Parts: sequence; C-alpha cells; structure tokens
Amino acid sequence: MVDQIIPLGNITRLKVTTVSGNLHLTGWGRDEIQIKEAGSKCETQEKNGVLEVSSDVDLIIRLPHSLPVEIGSVSGDAVLRGITGKLTVDSVSGDLSLRDVTSTKMKSISGDLIASRVQGDLQGDSISGYCLIEDVQGQVQIKGASGDIQIGSVDGGIDIQASGDCLVDFHPVPWQAYQIKASGDISLIIPADSDADLSIKSSAQDITIFPGKLDISSKENELKQVLGEGGPAILLSAGGKVSILDDDFTVFKGIKMNLDDLGNIASDFTTETTDYIRDSLGHLEEDLRESLSGLSETLEEIGLSEENLKNLGAQIEETSRAAAEKAEIAVIKAQAKVEKKIAMARRKALKAREKTKQFDLNKFLDEESQKKAVSEQERMMILKMLQDKKITTEEADDLLKALEGKRK
Repeated sequence: MVDQIIPLGNITRLKVTTVSGNLHLTGWGRDEIQIKEAGSKCETQEKNGVLEVSSDVDLIIRLPHSLPVEIGSVSGDAVLRGITGKLTVDSVSGDLSLRDVTSTKMKSISGDLIASRVQGDLQGDSISGYCLIEDVQGQVQIKGASGDIQIGSVDGGIDIQASGDCLVDFHPVPWQAYQIKASGDISLIIPADSDADLSIKSSAQDITIFPGKLDISSKENELKQVLGEGGPAILLSAGGKVSILDDDFTVFKGIKMNLDDLGNIASDFTTETTDYIRDSLGHLEEDLRESLSGLSETLEEIGLSEENLKNLGAQIEETSRAAAEKAEIAVIKAQAKVEKKIAMARRKALKAREKTKQFDLNKFLDEESQKKAVSEQERMMILKMLQDKKITTEEADDLLKALEGKRK
C-alpha cells in the first residue's frame, strides 16, 4: 500500500484529478498531507502551489482542514469530512457523502447525495439519486435531482428542482427567497407562527395548508395565501399534491433526535477506531524494535545473521502495517454504509411524520359516519314497506339499526 506524507509547504490547493475506486477525504490538524492508496499507481505532482493526485484504486487522503479542494472524477463513492476550505466536485459515479464541510459546489453525482453540517452554501447541478440534506448554514440550490429531495434546517434560501417528491423542513425568514419545483408531491414543515407569502401550483389540484390555526383544503390548480403578517415569498410548483404543515407535531421528534445521536455516534466511532488502529500500529512497531534489539548475538549462534534478522523484522512490520491499514479502510467504508442507512431511516421517519400529520381524524370519522348512515332512499323504502304492512314496526326498527350498523 502506498503511504506518502507531503509537507504543506507552499501548497495552497489539493486537486484530486481521477480516482478509479472510492475516495475518502478527511481534514486533520496537521500541516501535512497524508496519502494512502490500496495499490501502487498513485501519482502526485505539485505545480504552482497545487498538489495534483490521481489513483487507479481506492484512495484515502488526510489534509489540513482549511486547504481548498477540487475533485475531478471519482468512479466509486466519495466520502468527504472536516473540510473548511472551499470544496468543488465535478463528477462522482457513486454516492457523495458530505459532513462538516464548508461551501460546496457539485456538478454531477450519479448516486445519492447525503450532506449534513454544511458551513456555507450547497449547490448542485445534477443529482441522479435522492438528496438528504440537513443543517446548512447557507443557501441550498439543487438545479436538477432525478429522485426525491429531503431537506431539514436551512438558514439561507432554497431553490430546488426535483423529478420526485420534496419534503422540506425549514423556518422562513424575511431576507431569503424560497422556490421549490417537483414533478411529484411537495410537503413543507414550517413553524406554526411563520410569516410568509405563499404562491402554490398543484397539477393534481390538491392543496392543503394546516400550520397554526389554518385549515385550508383546495381542489384548484393554484392558490395564493398569506401566512401571519406575510413576509418572504415561498413559490411552490408540484406535479402532485402540495401539503404545508407546522412543526408542532412531536411524535417523531424523538425518532429524529435519536437518529441524529446515532449519526454522531457513527462518526465518533470511526474517528476513535481509526485513531486506535493508528496508535496500535505505532506501538506494534515499537514493540517489534524492542523485541528484535539485543537478539543479534543469540540469533547469530543459531545461524541467523543480523541482516536476515532486519529483513525478517521489516517483513513483519510491513505485514502488520498493511493489515492495520486494510482494517482502517474497512472501518471507513463501514461508517459510510452506516451513515447511509441512518440517512435512509431518517428519511422514512420524516415521511411517516408528514403522512401522519396529514391524517385528519375528524374527516375520517365523518366519512365513516356517512358510510354507516341510512340513505334517504333506504329510509323511504322501509317506511313504504311498513305502510303496506309488509313488515311490522319492530322489523322496521331492526332494519334501520342494521343499516346504521348499530345492531348489538
């Protein structure tokens, strides 16, 4: 396995040109760049303050947190963590997972996008999978997503277009603008006391607005509605239905909190585990050196020279290091899978929350009551049978009770 340590020196930017496997990029507090590759064809080149790196297999890079990063093409998944420098991504053929990063621009992601704790704007041109975005302290702009989009906790404005459904949980503020277009359904979850100007289009002619004390249901294509005292413009255009709910519903808040905690545990687990592996590797090398030192004379007596001893020690060290590094890669990959499963579970939980919020118990009971009620035609028929003396009064009463579903 290739393992390079490159002092930061005059390097002002890292450019990962091509990776034929998976890419794992993590920021750390050292003024050096560590490059690990599970092969032997990792190429590095420094030009005008830019360090260019390419690899034909999986690649792991640790770099100073604040170093700007450009990523060209990744054939597998890309996992990016702890980067406070500007981040741009051209193409990822698999999933892209972002966590604790700064402003990020993405051109083409063929898989899913999972982004959390973004300290700045998040912009994407084309996402082929679904998008799960949470805790963005800037603007969110997704020009084209082929799947569903789920967004929670955004400080800035929102401008998204999706071919699937959109579920967005946010707090509208006066100095931002919000525009959501979806071929499927749109569901908003906002505070009950929100101030906003709504402009809604629904090709399905199904619009419901429930925040606070509002209870609006419309079967029109378009609807304009002022929330509170009015404020930022929220433009919604859906191929399906549009639902606007408030965030007072608490049944699933505990689930969401637990999922957030689980995500933090997964992240901490990876960090602690990789640190443990690294420390253990260092201790192993020290133990080997101590164990092998002072044995020269003894080994020479049994015919093993000091040179052979050194070669043996080097082989043991290299084998141990390779095993530890493979374990480290396995842990990083496992964490990426865990985080994606957590994201999927959070997505399902919030969808369940949204569906439960839309369930109108009173409407359901009214419909059930209407189903059980005796129609006027049925009542007249029973009265006519009673008048013609075809049934007795008791039999008529029994018939009415049976039709109303009240027979004990």
